[in-house]
Parts: sequence; structure tokens; C-alpha cells
Amino acid sequence: MDQPVPVRRLVKLDAVDEKVAFLADKGIFFIGGEIDMDTLFGLFVGILPRLYSGDMKKIWIVMISPGGGIFQGFAVHDLLKAVVNQGVEVNIVGMGMVASMAVCIMQSATRRYAFPNTQFTVHQASTTGDGERQEVNQMLEAAQEVKRINEIVLGIIAGRSGIDMEELDKLSKKTDYSVSADKAKEFGPYGLIDEVVTTFPFQING
Repeated sequence: MDQPVPVRRLVKLDAVDEKVAFLADKGIFFIGGEIDMDTLFGLFVGILPRLYSGDMKKIWIVMISPGGGIFQGFAVHDLLKAVVNQGVEVNIVGMGMVASMAVCIMQSATRRYAFPNTQFTVHQASTTGDGERQEVNQMLEAAQEVKRINEIVLGIIAGRSGIDMEELDKLSKKTDYSVSADKAKEFGPYGLIDEVVTTFPFQING
């Protein structure tokens, strides 16, 4: 016989869902943990209905992420750029860690913020194999594909920050390149972020 789920657990989940919905109604969303399909799905479900209702003019995204899937990251980046292209101001606030594909996603924002102790990490793109034996031509093709994807990732970061592509490639080639929020603001002519903040740059009314 199945054991009943404790009511306390259900109430807790309902309370969290209500708070998430409340913040979404205020145009505030959260990206936490690895960038994956759940991240993408959550943003689609949260943003698109409000976008097409016509009353969304500005959104805020608080992001704490070590990065994640490259293609899911591309999808999140392009989703937010599409929202911007429809006339909505998209602002991203970094906290704790913004690394890998999360740095790429941050460049989609209209304006980019970070708290003082936020750490930013940029590195070369990487993909995981399926563990099967590969012939030489397959390995060469896989290497070319990783190189192509890496150029897209670094191109997004270089395009927004204004840093020279060759310089960015050298910085990120041998190891992870990590900087503080202050240094992130000085990364290239336009920075990885626009402003360092010590309090949330948005208000919640109601």
C-alpha cells in the first residue's frame, strides 16, 4: 500500500510555488544551479505568457550558476535576446558564481549587474563524448565541431564586452579565467557587467 505524502510537504511546495508565481508576476525570475532543460522550460513558462499578454515591459533575472549545457545555454541566451528584441528590458543580476555558459547568458541582458563578491569564470567550450571508440576521422570531425561551438560562445562574450577575440581566446585557452565583479566590469571596453551593486536594483511592490 502506498504511503500518503505528508501534508506538511505539500504545503511547503505550494508555498514555494506561490512565491515563485508572485515574483514572476512582478517580472522577477531566478536562474540557479546548472543550466539545463529545466532552466529553459522554467523561463519559457514564466516569461512567454506574460510577454504576450502585453503588460510586461521589464524583467529581472537573479542568476547564480556554474554554467551547464552549451546548447541549453544557447537556447536561454537566444530566448532572452528575443524578449529584448520585442521591446522588453531584460536585466540580469549575478550573485555568488557566474561561470561558463552563465557568463554567455548574462551578455543577453539589456543591463548586467553583480554583487561585489560574485566570481566570474570564462573558459573554452567543452563537450562530453559517448564513451564509444572513435575512428580518427570521427575524432577530427568532433574536434572541428567543438572548435565551431567554442567560437560561438567566445564570440558572444567578446561581442558584448568588446574584448578582442584573439585576446579572449588566449585568456581562456590554458585554464579557467576567473575574475571578481570589479574586474568583470573592466573586462574589455564594455565589461562582462555594467554595474556592481550592494543591494537589489529592483523593488517588489504589493
